[in-house]
Amino acid sequence: MSILQALVLGAVQGLTEFIPISSSGHLVLVPEALGWQEPGLAFDVLLHAASLLALLVYFSGDLLDLVRGTIQGNKESRRLAMLLAVGTVPAGAAGLVWGDFFEDQFSNASAAAIQLLVTAVILVAAERALAFHLRRTARRAQPLRGMQDLAAGDATTIGVAQAISILPGISRSGATIGAGLGLAMDRSAAARFAFLLAIPALAGAAIVKVPDLGGTSLGAGAGLAGFLASLITSYGAIWGLIKYLRTRSLYPFAAYCVVAGVLFYLVVN
Repeated sequence: MSILQALVLGAVQGLTEFIPISSSGHLVLVPEALGWQEPGLAFDVLLHAASLLALLVYFSGDLLDLVRGTIQGNKESRRLAMLLAVGTVPAGAAGLVWGDFFEDQFSNASAAAIQLLVTAVILVAAERALAFHLRRTARRAQPLRGMQDLAAGDATTIGVAQAISILPGISRSGATIGAGLGLAMDRSAAARFAFLLAIPALAGAAIVKVPDLGGTSLGAGAGLAGFLASLITSYGAIWGLIKYLRTRSLYPFAAYCVVAGVLFYLVVN
């Protein structure tokens, strides 16, 4: 892999990991469309590790407060830590039980293209559900739910959405934010919980797969270039999406997924 290819794929990963258009899908489809050699799952995880670092930096204040509060016995901090632990279980279990199946999907570009269309459906359904909840809460003069209103069942539902998004083409952020909107969360709260929930999932994937980098032909220069590109663009995508969702909907991302899914399918077939 050349440094240029690593830079391109790193930027693709960083921009699409948190923008709800599926990073794993694009990491399968972009090399296929450009005629590049498939980078391999280990390189994919290296780029995800950079996205994890971006998350840790962006949410460093929240995470420090969470750890400090949990140690000091703060009920709200311990409740949030419990919710994140519960929400992590479905993806961890899916990876352990169906890991080989998911890994095989990363070589199926046609399926990834089709699953971008599934992401579009998820995003549209989430917006329709949010519109329903907005009408309902307006009639009752109640606000939408925040992270403080979530229960273990809600965290499990969002965790199941994260497990489904292991499939390339299903956006992790789209699935988890969409599940939050379906549970009547406001956009900002749904995004923040989804991003916090991504931290243990990305960390787990890195711990399991990063050792495989030693068995690949990936050069140090290409690896570093991809990592830095993913890190910088991931941070920008987190900041941008959280700001965007304060006032705007997911519909543009759904439209992109439809167009990209169709075009990628035609190109790879």
